[in-house]
Amino acid sequence: MTNKFIVIFRALGNFPNDELEVLLKKNNYKVITFPILKIVNLRTAPINTVNIQAILVTSSNGLYNLSKLSNNRKIKLFTVGSTSKKIAKELGFKNVIDCNGDSVKMFEVVVNNTIADGGYLLYVGAKDISVNLPKMLEGVGYRVKRHVVYRTVELEMLDRKFLSLIKSKQVGWIVLLSKKGALNFNRLIHKNSSLNYLKNVKFACLSSNIAEALSNKFYSKFFPQKPSLNDIKHVILKNE
Repeated sequence: MTNKFIVIFRALGNFPNDELEVLLKKNNYKVITFPILKIVNLRTAPINTVNIQAILVTSSNGLYNLSKLSNNRKIKLFTVGSTSKKIAKELGFKNVIDCNGDSVKMFEVVVNNTIADGGYLLYVGAKDISVNLPKMLEGVGYRVKRHVVYRTVELEMLDRKFLSLIKSKQVGWIVLLSKKGALNFNRLIHKNSSLNYLKNVKFACLSSNIAEALSNKFYSKFFPQKPSLNDIKHVILKNE
């Protein structure tokens, strides 16, 4: 097992969300986390769930905001993956359906588990979305209300400790959990002219879309078939 660090880049948000660190440390890895994005909450007004048949949430920060803006814990709630489902349960939601994938998979699960004329769907999430799920659902006859509850802001510099670690060749893996985070990593690493230090570093991405967003100058890119934190752990174990 490598003595090098596994570096996790994530959005600096509303709660620690340290499940991946815990999973990796159980396998005796050295793990350190740095921010690549920052979460800015945008809404304080309560969310009304009257005449809403289900809520769709595609991120942990969307879930957190929903839990603060609505007291309805019995409404049908669709989450994008097992990690989000776990967080939703911890936040008290009772009727949670895990879509086991990305927004495209969520579309299929929602259509199979709701009725187009059965009431509005509520999409709670970020200002910028990579897949316009509300529009896709409206295209097949659903009425969708979208609530923008937060936005992600790109940080303007990489942590000095991270730059020190890569320059001293102490990083074995870098983990990226969002497409926007991967794009900002591309920008900042070019800005710091640190590409040469990453030649032997492996990248673990939560999904194929995130891996595709990462610069082609990084050749050792890995991602699980199912976008879950536990599967990222297995990708790292398998390719160590």
